[in-house]
Amino acid sequence: MRCYFNLMSDEETIIDDEGVDVRDLDQAWAQALKAIAELRAEADGELIDWDRWRLEATDPSGKVLFSIKLTHSLH
Repeated sequence: MRCYFNLMSDEETIIDDEGVDVRDLDQAWAQALKAIAELRAEADGELIDWDRWRLEATDPSGKVLFSIKLTHSLH
């Protein structure tokens, strides 16, 4: 299954136009948490209001599979 991870806020949308292949929703969830961890690592030291953002995982048709606030605990 192909899964796309779009970054969303009330004011802005950043579309994932590549996506990743995953076996199932559990693997998609794990990949989403990994992507969030990478975003946080890249922003190390920057003041970012993570509360404004969420990651929406969608299928190729655009159907939202799940959504994770970027303030979600990664542990």
